[in-house]
Amino acid sequence: MGRTIGDVKVCAFDMFGTLFDVHSVVEGCRDAFGPEGEEFSIFWRRKQLEYSWLRALMRRYVPFWQVTQDSLDTALRQYGRAEDGELRQRLLETYKSVRPYADAEAALDALAATGIQRVILTNGSRDMMTSALAAVGFTDKFNDLFSVEDVATFKPNPEVYQMAQSKLGVDKHEILLCSSHPWDLAGAISFGLQGMWVDRPGAGHFLETLGFDPDYRVTGLDGVAKMIRNGDG
Repeated sequence: MGRTIGDVKVCAFDMFGTLFDVHSVVEGCRDAFGPEGEEFSIFWRRKQLEYSWLRALMRRYVPFWQVTQDSLDTALRQYGRAEDGELRQRLLETYKSVRPYADAEAALDALAATGIQRVILTNGSRDMMTSALAAVGFTDKFNDLFSVEDVATFKPNPEVYQMAQSKLGVDKHEILLCSSHPWDLAGAISFGLQGMWVDRPGAGHFLETLGFDPDYRVTGLDGVAKMIRNGDG
């Protein structure tokens, strides 16, 4: 069985943190924060991921929107803002129209020109996914949209990657997961997919020591289509 980028028929994109900048939410409410805004955003995001992993392990699934609210409440409490209901509501409303990374649109258009299928595979609930895509006109840039809601767990549970493979009807190694998160890539590669790390400078992510390193690495989304077009890794 081959395992080269030339085998890829489908590019599956992680959404929040890869195509869309989750830290743009707090940035959009900058006036409500002092110097602690960046720190608050990082803490909220970390708790959001941790709660998804914990719920998957406990088999206590709730939609990612609930995870997002729960982790926000923890962050607000930690930073002494638990009673600020107006700020909580502003942050949640801003999340519904989270901003894509500047390189996302051109990269998706370039990838479409290669003929490769483009799908989303996200921990996000379906309403979060569709509202964020619609807000920036990205809905038609994908052949299909997959949410973990369909299996009621979260990445990196192999059931999530299995769901996408089954619905796509291709072999595992013909799917390339593009993600900024090494833990997500480790889960996908462990399952049998190929993995491309979108390692943006300054993002603060690092390789995990799990034995499932990414097959490919790019420093921005524009590198995905380029690598597929050139057929190299």
